[in-house]
Amino acid sequence: MCAATITTRPLFEKSELRRLLETSVLAASMLFVGAVSVYDGYLVLRTGDEITHFEKNPVGLYLIQHNHGDPTVFLMAKAAGTALVLTALTLLYRRSQRLAVPVAIALMLFQAGLLVFLERASG
Repeated sequence: MCAATITTRPLFEKSELRRLLETSVLAASMLFVGAVSVYDGYLVLRTGDEITHFEKNPVGLYLIQHNHGDPTVFLMAKAAGTALVLTALTLLYRRSQRLAVPVAIALMLFQAGLLVFLERASG
Protein backbone atom coordinates (compact mmCIF):
# COMPACT_ATOMS: atom_id res chain seq x y z
CA MET A 1 0.00 0.00 0.00
CA CYS A 2 1.18 3.51 -0.84
CA ALA A 3 0.41 6.67 1.09
CA ALA A 4 0.37 10.05 -0.62
CA THR A 5 0.53 13.43 1.03
CA ILE A 6 -0.92 16.51 -0.60
CA THR A 7 0.42 19.85 0.48
CA THR A 8 -0.85 23.18 -0.67
CA ARG A 9 1.48 26.03 -1.37
CA PRO A 10 0.37 29.27 -2.99
CA LEU A 11 1.79 30.05 -6.39
CA PHE A 12 3.34 33.24 -5.02
CA GLU A 13 4.16 34.11 -1.46
CA LYS A 14 2.89 37.52 -0.29
CA SER A 15 6.36 39.03 -0.43
CA GLU A 16 6.93 37.65 -3.95
CA LEU A 17 3.58 38.96 -5.12
CA ARG A 18 4.26 42.39 -3.63
CA ARG A 19 7.67 42.54 -5.30
CA LEU A 20 6.15 41.55 -8.64
CA LEU A 21 3.48 44.24 -8.30
CA GLU A 22 6.03 46.90 -7.34
CA THR A 23 8.27 45.95 -10.23
CA SER A 24 5.32 46.07 -12.64
CA VAL A 25 4.23 49.50 -11.39
CA LEU A 26 7.77 50.84 -11.72
CA ALA A 27 8.20 49.42 -15.24
CA ALA A 28 4.82 50.77 -16.39
CA SER A 29 5.51 54.22 -14.98
CA MET A 30 8.97 54.37 -16.55
CA LEU A 31 7.55 53.32 -19.90
CA PHE A 32 4.79 55.92 -19.65
CA VAL A 33 7.20 58.71 -18.65
CA GLY A 34 9.50 57.84 -21.55
CA ALA A 35 6.62 57.67 -24.02
CA VAL A 36 5.23 61.07 -22.99
CA SER A 37 8.71 62.55 -23.27
CA VAL A 38 9.14 61.15 -26.78
CA TYR A 39 5.69 62.46 -27.75
CA ASP A 40 6.60 65.90 -26.40
CA GLY A 41 9.77 65.86 -28.49
CA TYR A 42 7.75 64.86 -31.53
CA LEU A 43 5.45 67.85 -31.01
CA VAL A 44 8.49 70.13 -30.80
CA LEU A 45 9.72 68.82 -34.15
CA ARG A 46 6.25 68.97 -35.70
CA THR A 47 5.73 72.63 -34.82
CA GLY A 48 9.06 73.52 -36.46
CA ASP A 49 9.88 77.23 -36.45
CA GLU A 50 6.70 78.06 -34.55
CA ILE A 51 7.97 76.33 -31.38
CA THR A 52 8.99 79.70 -29.91
CA HIS A 53 5.30 80.66 -29.86
CA PHE A 54 4.17 77.41 -28.20
CA GLU A 55 6.92 76.65 -25.68
CA LYS A 56 5.88 77.64 -22.15
CA ASN A 57 9.05 76.57 -20.30
CA PRO A 58 11.35 79.62 -19.97
CA VAL A 59 14.49 77.45 -19.89
CA GLY A 60 13.36 75.62 -23.01
CA LEU A 61 12.55 78.89 -24.72
CA TYR A 62 15.99 80.24 -23.79
CA LEU A 63 17.69 77.15 -25.27
CA ILE A 64 15.73 77.47 -28.49
CA GLN A 65 16.40 81.20 -28.83
CA HIS A 66 20.07 80.75 -27.88
CA ASN A 67 20.42 78.30 -30.78
CA HIS A 68 18.83 80.77 -33.25
CA GLY A 69 15.42 79.08 -33.30
CA ASP A 70 16.79 75.57 -33.80
CA PRO A 71 15.32 73.20 -31.15
CA THR A 72 18.22 70.71 -31.34
CA VAL A 73 19.88 71.80 -28.08
CA PHE A 74 16.49 71.95 -26.39
CA LEU A 75 15.64 68.40 -27.49
CA MET A 76 19.04 67.11 -26.35
CA ALA A 77 18.53 68.74 -22.93
CA LYS A 78 15.04 67.22 -22.68
CA ALA A 79 16.36 63.76 -23.59
CA ALA A 80 19.21 64.06 -21.10
CA GLY A 81 16.80 65.18 -18.39
CA THR A 82 14.44 62.29 -19.06
CA ALA A 83 17.33 59.81 -19.04
CA LEU A 84 18.61 61.28 -15.78
CA VAL A 85 15.19 61.02 -14.11
CA LEU A 86 14.63 57.43 -15.25
CA THR A 87 18.14 56.44 -14.11
CA ALA A 88 17.59 58.09 -10.73
CA LEU A 89 14.28 56.27 -10.37
CA THR A 90 15.95 52.95 -11.17
CA LEU A 91 18.68 53.60 -8.61
CA LEU A 92 16.08 54.61 -6.04
CA TYR A 93 14.20 51.38 -6.69
CA ARG A 94 17.34 49.34 -6.11
CA ARG A 95 17.95 51.16 -2.84
CA SER A 96 14.40 51.41 -1.49
CA GLN A 97 11.47 49.83 -3.28
CA ARG A 98 9.00 51.19 -0.74
CA LEU A 99 10.05 54.74 -1.54
CA ALA A 100 10.52 54.30 -5.29
CA VAL A 101 6.99 53.11 -6.06
CA PRO A 102 5.17 56.21 -4.70
CA VAL A 103 7.74 58.43 -6.43
CA ALA A 104 7.16 56.56 -9.70
CA ILE A 105 3.39 56.92 -9.35
CA ALA A 106 3.73 60.65 -8.63
CA LEU A 107 6.00 61.06 -11.66
CA MET A 108 3.54 59.17 -13.82
CA LEU A 109 0.67 61.39 -12.65
CA PHE A 110 2.72 64.50 -13.40
CA GLN A 111 3.48 63.20 -16.91
CA ALA A 112 -0.22 62.41 -17.39
CA GLY A 113 -0.99 66.03 -16.55
CA LEU A 114 1.64 67.13 -19.05
CA LEU A 115 0.09 64.88 -21.68
CA VAL A 116 -3.36 66.41 -21.08
CA PHE A 117 -1.83 69.89 -21.33
CA LEU A 118 -0.02 69.01 -24.58
CA GLU A 119 -3.16 67.56 -26.12
CA ARG A 120 -5.28 70.58 -25.25
CA ALA A 121 -2.62 73.00 -26.47
CA SER A 122 -2.04 71.19 -29.76
CA GLY A 123 -5.70 70.38 -30.42
